[in-house]
Amino acid sequence: MRIPTLYLLLLLLACSCSVDKHNFKVEVIVDGSQGEMMYLALRTISGSFVIDSAVPEKSGKYQLRGHAEQPDFYVIYSNPGRYINLIVHPGDDFRVLTEASTFDRNYLIEGSADSRLIQKMINMQTRTLEGITRISDQYENSRNRADFVRIKAEIDSAYERIFTEHKNFSIDLIRENPNSLATLMTLYQQLGRNAPVFDYKKDFMYYEIVDSSLSPLYPNSEAVADLNRKVTELRELLKLEPGAAAPELALPDSTGKIIKLSSLKGRYTVIIFWASWSSQSVAEINRFAALYKGPLAGEVQYYQVSLDRTRDSWLRSVTGKNTAGIHVSDLKYWDSPVVQAYHIDKLPVTYLLDREGKIVQKGLRAEELQEIIGTRE
Repeated sequence: MRIPTLYLLLLLLACSCSVDKHNFKVEVIVDGSQGEMMYLALRTISGSFVIDSAVPEKSGKYQLRGHAEQPDFYVIYSNPGRYINLIVHPGDDFRVLTEASTFDRNYLIEGSADSRLIQKMINMQTRTLEGITRISDQYENSRNRADFVRIKAEIDSAYERIFTEHKNFSIDLIRENPNSLATLMTLYQQLGRNAPVFDYKKDFMYYEIVDSSLSPLYPNSEAVADLNRKVTELRELLKLEPGAAAPELALPDSTGKIIKLSSLKGRYTVIIFWASWSSQSVAEINRFAALYKGPLAGEVQYYQVSLDRTRDSWLRSVTGKNTAGIHVSDLKYWDSPVVQAYHIDKLPVTYLLDREGKIVQKGLRAEELQEIIGTRE
């Protein structure tokens, strides 16, 4: 029997309307609730967005629902500033038990392993901050004492011990739960203003661990994609940190001869990125040129890269004392590959390389050169 087209369309529409648009539920039980509204918000890079709200039942129980396409970060709260962080997966149905007076500090999560990991991390963070506050108070109360130097040394040691304990806890959480989004929050922890637990220079390996674990699992996650972008950028920046081998440069001099930076190994090398149209960078190469025949003659060579766009402009500036050292340019202005290789966004930019071609210092000033080399010899 053939079903009429109109009847079939109505049947499909009815079926689609009967499907529950919610695919997860969070039950919140608040002891001592005064009937406040409870909110469930999705956390994104650009901010938090409320997706559901509810008033409590007589028992103090709230029912919050939403639809998740993938695991993501959420918060529940009744008062702004007092948040319970959650990780919700499609299909989740779990409970949060807490008290009104200690809403975000003393709670229990049942049925969500990822959210319990966040709770574990936040509990540790709370204990660590309490320890830091205690020694900070001790510091302030001891500043006028005669034995303050001794006390400060003890306080510094105590802070280092507290911080190290917290960091080791965080490292263990990341290593033991590589597939959890909770590791992302662990990676971004702060122990006060401008006090991150992980430093991207010293702890880059943990950024890579979290990125390599989460990116294949959550390719559509905004937060995971943002971490992947940052890791890619950090990997490039670390190529320019002290101790790293300087990225290769191979550029023509005024005669057209290609001179490689790597060919200068054996002596210290100063790299100067400059241009004739930048008065500051012209002044900088003049300052370095004044040292060319000084006490460091024979110890240091200059590899000076111009970002000029015309040969005449470049060569007019490379006269007299400015001819000291090696001058090279591909005359490609800001389109030169060296701009990206060395992340140049202003001029001048200077580097000091050791005899093996490794970066000693970025942002070198002429007056620092002799002292820095003297301390390394």
